Amino acid sequence: MSAGITVQILLDTFDIIGIVHYGIARSSNDSLYIGDVSVPNYVAYTGSWTWKEFRSAEENITELKFGNFDFPEKGENLLAMIDFTPQQLYSVGKPMEEVFWLPIDPKLFNIASELHDVKLQQCVNETYCLPETPKVVYGLRGSTADIYLDNAAYREFLFKSFNVAAIVMTSLSNGVPCIVFRRVLDYAGGEGLLS
Repeated sequence: MSAGITVQILLDTFDIIGIVHYGIARSSNDSLYIGDVSVPNYVAYTGSWTWKEFRSAEENITELKFGNFDFPEKGENLLAMIDFTPQQLYSVGKPMEEVFWLPIDPKLFNIASELHDVKLQQCVNETYCLPETPKVVYGLRGSTADIYLDNAAYREFLFKSFNVAAIVMTSLSNGVPCIVFRRVLDYAGGEGLLS
């Protein structure tokens, strides 16, 4: 939330023509490796949901049933399920719109995709190298939330349900183009030296 407020203050104070949002992310996509850079064309806010009643008959494509993740076997769970909720996007001069997927500016995305030949370093020095040469991947979907994702089952759910790999709301509501670059830091809920 504080990042969104900061962006809004900057937009109110300065004549900003675009936002380049970059940083690190935990990966939910096993085809991305540590060091890879994702440039998504859509981002969803997956930190907003509503609890549904236990044994609710309502079905929704964007719901997570906790019983599906019971261990050692799936079953009913009194936590029931949550339903991911779309966000209300308010833009100047436009009616409120409910959105789940926030689109990245297509012009900035096309400019960013011109970097497809960029070679990323695999090694920091002679003794510290990543297991794979990092690459820039375009067009995946990203997700963001106000929670720190460190759960392998939830990571798998996000990837299988929304096909997500890893500020957009504030820029969209102000009509300011935005592009996102995220480097894979590790795998959410993963184990091992590099995760």
